[in-house]
Amino acid sequence: MLSAKGLMFAVLAFAYVPGAFSVTPTSDLWSKFGEVQQGTRALHQEFEVTRHVKQGYVDEVSRFQITLDFSQSKWREQPVGGEGEQIRVFDGHDLFVFESGGTEYARPKVNVDKDKPLPEPYDTKLDWNKMKEVQRLPCGFSGKDHTCVIIEAPIKPWLRPGSPGGVIRMNDGVIQVMADTETGIWLRVHVSASVGYAMGSAPQWDVFFNSKQMSYGAAPELALFKLPEGLKEVSDLAGWNEDRFKKELAGKPAPGLQAADIHGAPISLAQLKGKTVLLDFWTTWCPPCQSDASSLEQLNKKFGSKNLAIIGVSVNEDRATVENYLKKHPHSYPVVLSSENRLPAPYQIGVFPTYLIVSPEGTMVTAEQGDKGFAKLRKDLEKAGMNIE
Repeated sequence: MLSAKGLMFAVLAFAYVPGAFSVTPTSDLWSKFGEVQQGTRALHQEFEVTRHVKQGYVDEVSRFQITLDFSQSKWREQPVGGEGEQIRVFDGHDLFVFESGGTEYARPKVNVDKDKPLPEPYDTKLDWNKMKEVQRLPCGFSGKDHTCVIIEAPIKPWLRPGSPGGVIRMNDGVIQVMADTETGIWLRVHVSASVGYAMGSAPQWDVFFNSKQMSYGAAPELALFKLPEGLKEVSDLAGWNEDRFKKELAGKPAPGLQAADIHGAPISLAQLKGKTVLLDFWTTWCPPCQSDASSLEQLNKKFGSKNLAIIGVSVNEDRATVENYLKKHPHSYPVVLSSENRLPAPYQIGVFPTYLIVSPEGTMVTAEQGDKGFAKLRKDLEKAGMNIE
């Protein structure tokens, strides 16, 4: 059993050493990792991931974990706190995508690469012919240690499925990988790339993967690599939006929410029972969000100490951006940063503003998205049992 639970990442930080570049065998590391993928022993890895996306005046940060399991050319990828929490399973022949706790699954239809699919971060296509070795150092494994190598290489252009019916295009980029020279397993990864979408936008991606736990050599749990029974096949999995909230969650218990606000104070829907809760999902760059802010302030000042609790959820923006915005536009109600909290899948929302209303009993009343004005929102609050007079 090889364990990386005690990896000393202070030692493993990437460092550019002038003059340290040297050519390393082009495919040796990848061949060794191929043996791990196809072997009868199981590889389990847990990565902490930080994704920084910058495009124009939009600067988004998201943090989550990815749990990977490999065995016999099969794998399972399960993000924890990632967008949509969609699980991907490759059973050796077919790739399936489904949502944790969901009832549907889909098979990705866009597959430009001829090779079998791989999970993040191993799905990044390196140009091995242009790979450079930066540094060699101990991996930091407890017990018998291995030698690790830090390599840098251009990323080959690729196309992959994006939003329903769309694709994402890798234009150009560079990857830096810290890999175990004995197994080829990646322990730390930094991807810096320009990515294009069908609408022509080209944001800059910086994604960091840090392996926090790893085991190799145990017997595989074969159930991990199978599609769960009872799921219905659909062409595309639906995201969480106003229509889906109303269809699937209205009148049912609201998904649990436990988070810390921007000042570190704990927030929990369970602790707010007895009050009507208004969840406001917003961003600093959203004009309708800015327009609604003053009305939300008035609502909170009038009812916040009585029967209403407003919680603002700033979506995928870093702390500095939000703090600078709040200095100019103070909020009297708590603000949660999605970039610093792991939110359940239904609360990973991409249309702004989106308002969710939870009754004093803890049931989801309704959802509203976009700029519809506060007349509708007031009616929704009254429907939830709140007296707005």
